[in-house]
Amino acid sequence: MTTWLTAAAVLAASPAPLGATARVAGQGAGGAIFSLNIGLLLWTWVLFLLTLGILVWKVFPLIAGGLEERQRKIQEAIDSARQDREEGRRLVEEQTRELARARQEAQRTLEETRQAVGRLREELIAEAEAEKADILERARREMERERERVLDELRVEAVEISLAAAERLIRARLDTDENRRLVREYIGSIGG
Repeated sequence: MTTWLTAAAVLAASPAPLGATARVAGQGAGGAIFSLNIGLLLWTWVLFLLTLGILVWKVFPLIAGGLEERQRKIQEAIDSARQDREEGRRLVEEQTRELARARQEAQRTLEETRQAVGRLREELIAEAEAEKADILERARREMERERERVLDELRVEAVEISLAAAERLIRARLDTDENRRLVREYIGSIGG
């Protein structure tokens, strides 16, 4: 801003306005465009160098600092992204290892469970077979006892029926004369 104020002050302090100088010079030898005004040239160079000096002294360091800060932030963002990517890669590898470990553990647990189920099944079958054999043996013994009891009852009944029949038969036979004669002969044959 100081540069523009200085340039405006120089132009205002010059003895003739810029357009007037061009007209005077243009009226001379060949036109205002190609005429050389040393004062204007000198002040243009002074203002240019002064502006350049102020830019180099104040503005360029601010721009360079801003660019360096921006480059530093970009580099930090790149480094952070690189670190994040490495951390992400490490986490993915770790998760992959954990997943593989979990799968192996699940397989091992599944295999142990299958083996335990197989052993339990075999034990249950063996127990069932033993219980079945025990039940069959008890049933066979019970049937044998029941058969013996029924046979004993049948024998007792048969004896009682036989005795009752013999008693009736003997009563019926003893009443007849021929049976009496047979008994007498038998007694006689025993006695004599």
